[in-house]
Amino acid sequence: MEWDGLFLALRDDVYRPAEDTFLLARAVAAEVRPGDSFLEVGCGAGLVALVAARAGARVTCTDLNPHAVGLARHNARQNRLAVDAVACDLVPEQAAGFDVVAFNPPYLPTAPHEVVPGPLNLAFDGGPDGNATVLRFAAKLSALPRPPRCVLVVHSSLSDPRPLDGEMLRQGYEVRVAARQALPFELLTVRAYRLAR
Repeated sequence: MEWDGLFLALRDDVYRPAEDTFLLARAVAAEVRPGDSFLEVGCGAGLVALVAARAGARVTCTDLNPHAVGLARHNARQNRLAVDAVACDLVPEQAAGFDVVAFNPPYLPTAPHEVVPGPLNLAFDGGPDGNATVLRFAAKLSALPRPPRCVLVVHSSLSDPRPLDGEMLRQGYEVRVAARQALPFELLTVRAYRLAR
């Protein structure tokens, strides 16, 4: 596939970039500055990481799905962009910190009988209320030695944003909606958490 001049190979066992990915990519393009240290969590095919690298950031991306990590590396090479893709759970161990972090989490409320077989489930399963993974992500952010100046997170109207908003406020961030898109069955937003001055 091609998006805004970037070319991506795809795999059936890796989340295919969709409206939520594109919304986050546009928010990242507006936020990232040349020289920023940038982290994309849950990179899938790597589109958001490529957008940040093209903007001049030093990019790390992670995914728990090893097929996604391999695909992100491949797509970075194909687009001649420098991206360090790491297989890990959310945030790399021993990370020094990042200026900007972006995450398109698994946000769908998921009952046990709705679990998708195989690694693709990692891209969809947000737990019973849709917030299980994103709250673990917030806890990992709080352990970084240097807090990011901005954290961009995709949110769906199918789940409640207040648990994450509350946790990020506790960590010293202010929240606003950086982007939104209405779809037939949900409203997607990118929530921008910025360190309070």
